[in-house]
Parts: sequence; C-alpha cells; structure tokens
Amino acid sequence: MAEIVYRMILSHDPAEEVEQLRSAVAKYFPIYDVNVSYRAVTMMVSVDADTMEENFENLRLDLKDNNYIPFIRYEGGEHSISIVRKPPLRKSNIQINRALIAITFLTTTLAGMLLWSDYSGSDGILTLENFLFGAAAFAIPLLFILGTHELSHYYASKKNGVEASLPYFIPFIPPLGTMGAFISLREPMPNRKALVEIGASGPLGGLIATLPIALIGLYLTSQGQPISGPIDEAGAIYIVFQPLYILLGMLFPAIENVAIHPTAFAAWVGFFVTAINLLPAGQLDGGHIAQGLLGDKAKYLSYGTAGLLIILSFVLYTGWLIFALLVILLGLRHPKPLNDISSPGPRAKMMGAATLVVFLLTFVPTPFIFAESDHSFEMNVEESRVNAILDEGAKFYVILENTGNSDSKIELALKNIPPYWGSSIKIDDNDPLGAEATLNLKRDSSVKVTVTLIPRDIGGDGKGVTKEVLLIASYNDHSIEETLYVIIDPANNNGE
Repeated sequence: MAEIVYRMILSHDPAEEVEQLRSAVAKYFPIYDVNVSYRAVTMMVSVDADTMEENFENLRLDLKDNNYIPFIRYEGGEHSISIVRKPPLRKSNIQINRALIAITFLTTTLAGMLLWSDYSGSDGILTLENFLFGAAAFAIPLLFILGTHELSHYYASKKNGVEASLPYFIPFIPPLGTMGAFISLREPMPNRKALVEIGASGPLGGLIATLPIALIGLYLTSQGQPISGPIDEAGAIYIVFQPLYILLGMLFPAIENVAIHPTAFAAWVGFFVTAINLLPAGQLDGGHIAQGLLGDKAKYLSYGTAGLLIILSFVLYTGWLIFALLVILLGLRHPKPLNDISSPGPRAKMMGAATLVVFLLTFVPTPFIFAESDHSFEMNVEESRVNAILDEGAKFYVILENTGNSDSKIELALKNIPPYWGSSIKIDDNDPLGAEATLNLKRDSSVKVTVTLIPRDIGGDGKGVTKEVLLIASYNDHSIEETLYVIIDPANNNGE
C-alpha cells in the first residue's frame, strides 16, 4: 500500500491532493494538525462522540467514490484520521463463479452417487439412478446450504456498504465433493458493527437453510430399514450428531442401526460447517464477530482457540490440527476495521449472542469416530472331560461365537494328539475334517464344532489313563486354547 500511495503523490500535485483530502475531512471533523508521509495523509481531529460514527461513515462513503480509504484511531488521548489510496482491484469475472459452481455441482453429485449407492445397496455406482438421487438427495441440498451461507454474507456486506464478490465454490474429491465456498470482500470493514453483522449473517443464514433439510433428512432416515454389516479391514468412520441435530431427531425417531439418508448427511455437513466457521479465531466468521465485539482483546481469544484446537487434535480428533494450521496460516490477528472506536451497538451484540448459542448447539469435540476392525471371538467347550473306550470316539462339543464387529476366518487345530489316535473336526452339519480346519465366522454369528478323538494304543495296562489334547482357535495374533481331557475307562476297555 505504501508503494501505491507513493505513486499517487508523484502523479498529482501533492499540495492540491492534500488540500482536497483536508477539505473532505473538514466537512465532518474540525482539524487541528495535518501530517503527510509517503504512506498516508494523517489529520488530527476533534470528535463529537454522539456524531462520530455517522460522520465517519459519511466521510468513508465520500472518499470511496474517489478511491480513498480513511481510518480513524484514538491513541494518546487524540483522535486521528489517516487516508490512503484504495489499491486497484481486478474486475471480477462472473464466468469464474459460474464455472466453479458447475464443477462443484459435478463433484458433489459424484460424492452423492457414492453415498446413494451405499445407502440403497446398489451393485454399481455409475448408473442413472445413482446420478439422479446423488444430485437430488445430496449435491443440491449441500450447495443450497453453502450458497445460502455465502449469500447471507454477500447481502450483509451490501447492507453495510462493503463491496463483495458473489460466492466462489470450491470443488473437491468425495466424500464431500467440496471444501465449501467463500466471498471476497473487496474493501476493509468499515466498523465493528459491520464486522459482527457480516460475520454472523453467514452462519445464521446457513443455519436457517440447514434446518428444513435436516428435518427432511431425518424423516427419510426414519423410513429406512436397519442395517448390520461387518467392518472391513480398513475400519469405518462414524459421524457424531451435533446437539441441535439430536434435538431435531426427537421429532422423527429412527430405529437402531438404521442407515443415515444422504440428505440427512448433507444437513450434518451444514451444521459442521456452521460450527467451524464460528470458531472465534483469525479470519473465520467467529473471528469477525469476536473482533467486532471485543476489539483488540479478540486476539487473545484467537490465540486460545488455536491452542485448544491443537490440544484437541492430540486428545480427541486429529483433524483439528488441520483447522488449527489453517487458522494460523490465515492469520491469528484480525485486521482492525476502519472505525475501531465506535461500539458495535445492541443489534450486533444480539447477533453475537445468537451465534454463540448456535455454536454451542452445532459444535462437537469429536465429529468423527474411527472404528477399527475387531476380530475378537469366544470359544466355549460344553464338557471338557469325556470318558472314552479304546477305538471308539470321544466327542467334545464346542461353541465358537464372533464377539467383534468384523467377519473372521478362524483357524482350528488339535495339538498334542497321542500317536496313532484318530481325530476329526466337524463344523455344524458339514462333513468331518482332519485335525485342522478353517471356518468363516460371520459378524454376530456362532457355529457349533464337534471334535472327535479316537483313543487307540495308550501303552501299559490302560487303566485309569487320562490324555490331554489342545484345541486351538486363532485369527492372526488372537488365539484361544482349550484343553480336552480324554479319560480312558478301564472297565470297558478291550482286553478286560
């Protein structure tokens, strides 16, 4: 900005330009000193507290037409107004906005196709049905939420006399298909009231757009069927519903284990985006609101928020580290508005209080839970001691139960079998196998295993002999051992 003003001074008569600026300021504020530098023209002024805010806003609008930007400060017991030239801005191209929303529609529709395919149990993904339902059930609701959020910022900016661009949507890969949207403010915030109103309008507008979509999504979810399925080796990610979503869910109770409808997931994303934007840090909407309400003290809240996100990333959810780094890269300290002196006013304070309530209702410390595949199982032997007769089978009945969340491939093996003994493992009603067998144990299922041991030559007189055989069930590193006791009954042995 210094270079821009320096060119301004060289391209005009400096004295004439300073006099024009002095006349513009004197229209609203008495001037008692003027300082000129290559950075700015600064005037020391007398201020009437009752009319300062209105007079400065009128001055800002007057100078705006001539591409100047004023800002007022109070330091050392004196008020000063500094004026710089507005940097040249490239003319916005509406074609970029249109292209981005078209691309984002395609990427969110692709994400919706994946969601709908999974929800409906479709065998394929690239089908016309998945495309139509992916767009209608996910892409359009999500873009409506994000668009309403950004357009609320846009119209609040216009209302406060701040030039802003139309929304730019950001396409991304599934599962969301977008990283959100943003508007570009093309000039500084005029005052603290504008900071709060522009910052709060997006989350509040987005919330209003999300509520009906959430209700529709919850209703559609309540009409679904319960599902149960194993978790594969990669694990699974579960979303955690926000407090507001839980309250809304009471209107449409769903049975346990029902799949969430893609429209309900779009609303979940809307609540999540609202909460993230309301974090009181840096350039986020919450940072705008905090700066407007607290002034320079907002920087401490910004530092604390970034620190808390880093702590939460190590304690609860690692994804908070990404948001913490993003906040830090965008800047923890929020630029001051042109008028940082005037109070934000009661309306802005009410909007700030409303956004605090919204934040508490939409924020969850752990938005995602990762569930690892669990292949635990139990093995129970109905009777571990069985009497036997030589050359006749001793049967042991074993129940294997899958107590994990995944399908498991259990390896069964008999160990320490005495020489010449016969042995077999029979699974349910299938044909008997040898001393080793493999069975597929589905999630939430159990199987009955029959182990048969046939004692033969045991040496000596065979009286009162007990033999121990190990039954081992294993999956990867998890194994269970049971000892099977075969008691040879001498009263019934051959040769007695």
